Amino acid sequence: METINSAVLLKEAIVELEIKKIQQGRIIKEQFEIIKENLKLSNIISNTLDEVKSSSKVRSNLMGALLGIGAGYISKKIVAGNAGNPVRRLIGNILQVGITAVMAKKSDLFQTIGKTILQRVFTKKKYYEPYQYN
Repeated sequence: METINSAVLLKEAIVELEIKKIQQGRIIKEQFEIIKENLKLSNIISNTLDEVKSSSKVRSNLMGALLGIGAGYISKKIVAGNAGNPVRRLIGNILQVGITAVMAKKSDLFQTIGKTILQRVFTKKKYYEPYQYN
């Protein structure tokens, strides 16, 4: 900024600085509102889900983890059921942790097997009529 020698130039400089202060205040308020909006829990969850949808690696890892947890839980229920026997419950818990770990580590293999099974179960088979001789 240049040196101010007169009262008129000083008043003009003060007015310019006040206008600049008001503009910067508005910008700061707008940015604060944007940040506040982005930090809302619903927006955080929505943005996270959008990232999961768009990233195939994250989606694959999530599917593997869910597949492992589900398989472990089902195996525990099959072995232990609602048994009151503590030994049976302990074996069920150990089996659940083991199957969950194996399924999570080998999720690609199990996802491929699961997709193949589902495709075979839900695809319609074509039946051909035998040729009729007249």
